[in-house]
Amino acid sequence: MPSPLGPLRAALFVPSPASVRTVMQSFEQSNPHAALELEQVTMNLVGGIDKAVRSSNNAELVAQLAQVPPKYRGFAYEGAAVGLTAIDSLSPGHRAHDLIVGPESKVHDLTMVVGVGLALAKIPKQRWKKLFPQHPLFKWLAVDGYGFYKAFFQKPRYVDRQHVDTRYPRWMGDRANLQRIADNGLGRALWFIGGGTPKAVAERIGGFAEQRHADLWSGVGIAVTFAGGVEPVDMEELWEVAGQYRPQVSLGCAMVTKIRQQTKSSNEHSEAAARVFCGHSVAETDALIDDSLLDLPTDGSSATYLRWRDRIAEIVTASRT
Repeated sequence: MPSPLGPLRAALFVPSPASVRTVMQSFEQSNPHAALELEQVTMNLVGGIDKAVRSSNNAELVAQLAQVPPKYRGFAYEGAAVGLTAIDSLSPGHRAHDLIVGPESKVHDLTMVVGVGLALAKIPKQRWKKLFPQHPLFKWLAVDGYGFYKAFFQKPRYVDRQHVDTRYPRWMGDRANLQRIADNGLGRALWFIGGGTPKAVAERIGGFAEQRHADLWSGVGIAVTFAGGVEPVDMEELWEVAGQYRPQVSLGCAMVTKIRQQTKSSNEHSEAAARVFCGHSVAETDALIDDSLLDLPTDGSSATYLRWRDRIAEIVTASRT
């Protein structure tokens, strides 16, 4: 049974489809098919937020999310984590954490951690410590989600004027690392902002300071593989315009193969992307990067997370030669 507080929570926390479409209409529209697919992805995420805030408990929520088509289910789970984090920020509860580690839902843990970060973008930073994910390595994906939100919904400041957020809580550690991880999320947003058009995306990245390009391109690699909206010929074009940052595109793509394998949701688009950007199938790429976790420090630092990402790029690049 839905929560009696659901309508109030929805009014507080769920962006209206109309407001989201208004934001997206300011993005590049030269590829109508890509624009439509990226809108579909976004609406499934918003739908996940709505389901979460209206639900009474996580079992009810998981049953609802199971009805979402596999292609979009990860985005719905990401949205669910947004909604539950918002609820947890105003209560002593921990529904977002419970969903992330739950036996029926933990296969979507990577996308849900990103969702926590999307929610943090609207929550005062003094409350972050209670809400921040607990996985020693993957928790830093929340900062990626934070960067995505800022670029997507505050484009004039974070994309057009290229503002860099430096005000992270001290307990999170090295702020330069956090800025890099947030740029990965910003890069994901650039795929949406560029309307899935390789040339437009490359031009956007080219306008940023050069030291930010690598992290922005890795975000693009995630978005083009996971959110998609384009044909293999467009992927080939993106691969060409990425130039020296192809290893970072491969990195982003490889991270998505882990998600698709873990959730058993590989599809024609993700398979094509894996072939173009990693030179292997989704399953082969996922198996290839298993070694990236070997002998990593267990300190839970953002530096270790960045080292893990570097290893993935190195492994996939070496496998192509």
